[in-house]
Amino acid sequence: MHALAPNQRKNQGSNLSALWRGAVAALVAGLFGTAIHASISYAGNDVPLVWGVAVAWLLLGLLVYWAAVSSGKLWSGALALIGCYVCVGLISYVGNDQLILGMQYYQYLPGPALASALWMYGMIIPAIIGLVLALRAIRKQHRPD
Repeated sequence: MHALAPNQRKNQGSNLSALWRGAVAALVAGLFGTAIHASISYAGNDVPLVWGVAVAWLLLGLLVYWAAVSSGKLWSGALALIGCYVCVGLISYVGNDQLILGMQYYQYLPGPALASALWMYGMIIPAIIGLVLALRAIRKQHRPD
C-alpha cells in the first residue's frame, strides 16, 4: 500500500482539541504536582530526600508528552508546560497557602524549601524531555512507510 501525499494525510485532531488537552494537562500537572512535590523522606536527621519532586516531574513530563502526541500538535505540550507554570505560580502567590516555600525558609525547613525550589524552577527539565520525545513520536507518525 502506498503512503498518502502530505496534503492527503489525516490530521490527528482539531486545534480546539489540542487546546483542551493542553489545558487539562496543565491543570492536572499543576495541581497534583504541587500536592505531591513536598513528599519528603530524610536520611538521618539532616539530609532531605525529595522524592516527591521526581514523581511530580515524571507526571509533568508524561502529561506534556500525552498532550502533544494525542493531539498531534507540539504546541499543545508546550501549552501544558506554560499552563502548569502559571498554575503553580498562582498557587504560590494567592492566599496564605504554604504548599510552595521560598528559599528564605531553607534554614528552618530545608526539605520543603528545597523541594519547592526544585519543583518551581526545575519543571522545565521534564517538560523539554517530554516535548523532544513527543516531537520524535509525531515525526514517526507522519513518516511515509
